[in-house]
Amino acid sequence: MMNYMGIEMLVSLDTNIWIFGLLKNNEFCQKILLNLSNFNFVVPNQVRIELVHNLPNTYMKEFYQLVNESNIQLNYEQVPNMYIEMFESKGLKKGDAIIGGFAEWQKIDKIVSDNRDFLRGLSAGHHFEVMSPQAFCEKFGL
Repeated sequence: MMNYMGIEMLVSLDTNIWIFGLLKNNEFCQKILLNLSNFNFVVPNQVRIELVHNLPNTYMKEFYQLVNESNIQLNYEQVPNMYIEMFESKGLKKGDAIIGGFAEWQKIDKIVSDNRDFLRGLSAGHHFEVMSPQAFCEKFGL
């Protein structure tokens, strides 16, 4: 596992971080995408599916190019239902529950998200911490 400044961690970017970064709508999301190679990122299949549904092909090509250049792990494994149900019981919609379940199942350390449902302190009692893009950039000096 790659580490950043002596910190070993797995990071996952929520769908909105990819979209805002690729569309250049948010400076913090852009900074994260410019520094992909400095971290160990994992992309759950649910995020990839959501990107396919929400981005034009030109941006999807850019997404795959970034993934390939940065050695980001695309994970196509199906999240076990028990993890999805755990997060649905906390009020998350299906897609968000799959992403949260994936993070818990795969022992992701940090999810970077602008999703208010994730940011509402959802990570309490779970393996992962949820950070806003601004907090992530500030913490890691991006």
